[in-house]
Amino acid sequence: MMTLGSVLLASLLASASTVTAGPRSSSALQQRAPTPDEQHSFDAYYRVLALREAGGARPVPPLFAPSFDITRQRGQPWQVVARVDSAPRHSAVDLCRQIRSHFVYDARAREGERWGPAVQAPEWYVWLAQANTICSAAAHTVLMHPALAPDDVVALLRQHPALLQRARLLLAGNSLCIRQRALPFTLTAIEPSAPVSGADRMLALVFRSDRDTSVRVAVRKHRGEYTAWNVSCD
Repeated sequence: MMTLGSVLLASLLASASTVTAGPRSSSALQQRAPTPDEQHSFDAYYRVLALREAGGARPVPPLFAPSFDITRQRGQPWQVVARVDSAPRHSAVDLCRQIRSHFVYDARAREGERWGPAVQAPEWYVWLAQANTICSAAAHTVLMHPALAPDDVVALLRQHPALLQRARLLLAGNSLCIRQRALPFTLTAIEPSAPVSGADRMLALVFRSDRDTSVRVAVRKHRGEYTAWNVSCD
């Protein structure tokens, strides 16, 4: 049976938890869709940009409509970013590429000057081309660092399932990663990696699990062969 003192104590604890929960909820990230003015403003900006970059030729429209990432912390100004994916095209033999560009919005600027390229560099998304076909949109693409050689990227796209299997053994031997060794993973990025002694070239495969964790597999290239060398995870 609860005494009057215990009831009062429980009530005070509940009140305290309500008070402390307030600031955390107020700092949650807010999101929204673009306003019609923001949408129309970007459409007009991008038409002019496409015409200028085409240099007199017929501009190639993006394959998909622009997408928007609009967020803020409560009480702060909205941060408005538009993303545009280029039409897919062959980057090299057996490799398709799509470039994603980011643009930022400044509501305080004059009309016609509110949009501009983001500081963030364009992102290259790649996938294997199908034989004897043009590049078309793919259900899954992989972020590629533009400094990498296309031949290496093609080889890693083809070999990443086998390299992941080898990496699972490395995960099992790493106390920080052992819990991830049996998770399903999806390849999300191919990057350069820090060199190691005796390696012609080092690259890295970044995998994302179904539990929103990631594994980075350093891959050693030697005489045209690729070997999973070490792993790190978070």
